[in-house]
Amino acid sequence: MSSFVDVGYAAAAAVTTALACLVLMPLAWRHKLLDVPSGRHDHARPTPLVGGLAIFGGLLAIALLRGHLGPGFIAYLCAAALLVAVGVVDDRIDLSWRLRIVVQACAGLILAAGGVQAASVGHLFAFGSWSIPFSVLATVGTINAINMIDGSDGLAGSLVLIALGFFVFVAAGAGDAALAGNLLLIAGAVAGFLVFNLRRPGLPAARLFLGNSGSALLGLTVVWAAFSLARIPGNAEAGIAAPWIVAIPLLDCVVVMTRRLLAGRSPFGADRNHLHHLLRDAGYTPQQIVGYCALAALTAGAAVLAWLEQTGAELAAVLAFFGLLLLHYLATRRRERAVAWLRRGAGPQPEADYPLSEQRLPLRRR
Repeated sequence: MSSFVDVGYAAAAAVTTALACLVLMPLAWRHKLLDVPSGRHDHARPTPLVGGLAIFGGLLAIALLRGHLGPGFIAYLCAAALLVAVGVVDDRIDLSWRLRIVVQACAGLILAAGGVQAASVGHLFAFGSWSIPFSVLATVGTINAINMIDGSDGLAGSLVLIALGFFVFVAAGAGDAALAGNLLLIAGAVAGFLVFNLRRPGLPAARLFLGNSGSALLGLTVVWAAFSLARIPGNAEAGIAAPWIVAIPLLDCVVVMTRRLLAGRSPFGADRNHLHHLLRDAGYTPQQIVGYCALAALTAGAAVLAWLEQTGAELAAVLAFFGLLLLHYLATRRRERAVAWLRRGAGPQPEADYPLSEQRLPLRRR
């Protein structure tokens, strides 16, 4: 019975978030909370940046209505409120990346104050006194990974929704019904946002974007879920599985930032070397990018959970992830060759029933 109630609350969060999107979009135009095309913004027309506000509003409203929040979830909501508030300001006036990093680190400390932090890497080793520093570093890193993958309509939201599905499965399997219910609630809110962000017949371009507030919120959600799952007694291996469950954003972020640093540039500078940019330049449509990345995410998540369940070989999973990082780095080190290789799988592109400019992807400080 409890699971049916949780699904009902998740559905309510989806509806509430969708309604919040409808209310916030005209307000975004009025207050100029828009992503306006310019030299580094590659979409066709101004687009509201209120996805993060809508997700947080829908989630918070139903969470308060449901009650039974718990200290860990309260810490998450407080950290999320900070990130969303600062993210909205950032979307409006473009804050410096240094200030954003400080705010993200503060969000990680709020989680730690609520008892949500990394205790170990599976059963391989414990962090001990390094638990909080590692947790803050993981929080900042994951938030920026989600921000950087948020460059194609529906991509970041879809990947996080898939990750939440895996996290719900793990939490339910570990017997933590409260955590599973909270994760379902967040998943519902993300699904409500995707109604307006994911391209589909009748919606040739996103009606709103996550904004930096939304990408920060989703990144925080991933790291909070991973930390919470790993702290369930007997479930430490969740910390091994989590990077695989969000493999695409993490691989993309680490490789792109490493390449920027090796080139002597800021790791937070904008370019068009992210995975979704390579796929787009290879001829894939935004819908295909989401579809293929979603398939890869489902495969990676299912594979690591099956591997850990059948073998328990945590070290092998960690080493394989680093191997995948190296493989991605080598495969994309020459951009032209990577695009040419990816183009082989794109296939013939259908005639678009809307202008080519409408197919362009947003490029915002990524």
